[in-house]
Amino acid sequence: MYNNIETILTLANMLSKTLGKFMQITVNDTKKYIFAENVIENEAVVGEAICDNEQYFLENNEIRQLPFVANYKSLSHNMIKLRSSTIFFKDEEGNIEYMLSITTNVDKFLYVREILDIFTNGNPSPAITEEDSSKSQSIDRVPKLNLSISDIIDLVISEGQERYGTVVSRMTKLEKQSLIRELHSRGAFLIKGAVTETATKLNYSEATIYRYLQKLEEE
Repeated sequence: MYNNIETILTLANMLSKTLGKFMQITVNDTKKYIFAENVIENEAVVGEAICDNEQYFLENNEIRQLPFVANYKSLSHNMIKLRSSTIFFKDEEGNIEYMLSITTNVDKFLYVREILDIFTNGNPSPAITEEDSSKSQSIDRVPKLNLSISDIIDLVISEGQERYGTVVSRMTKLEKQSLIRELHSRGAFLIKGAVTETATKLNYSEATIYRYLQKLEEE
């Protein structure tokens, strides 16, 4: 695929405008990024050296023979789940000169899917029996009934463990933050002692919980 860098940059600009802010679009040569829009967590900065994925493509002989690589998964430096596709622009001898990559912040879409699932199917808890299901639907933004704050936190953690397929001690930073976000959305932190209890159960400091809650309030 023969190259005109201006055409490649025009294509990249069009993609960034079309696909929106959740899709990172980058163009790089064999050394550095020359275009970066909708950047996720400072993963790509124009003028800075290319990341491990691009370097790997350049060094792997089998991949260098391909026209593109689609839907490969990786993690950001902050453990955000990413899914990317990269097309290679080669010179007449078949050497890669430029790459154009589209990268999706998968965690954003997982959260949206979770919200849509709650709106579509409700939010039943695996920790509550069928006999108590009517009560579980009374757990709204502000916890009601006779549930203690410990019960509410355990409920959200149980739902999270089922959703992510792991125990809380092995959850990533982002997965734990999603639990804090859910507790916040249910009004759990309006109850005295909730921050202390959450910090203990997630093995976080109270200061960390407060910082993330402040970030949520600013959104």
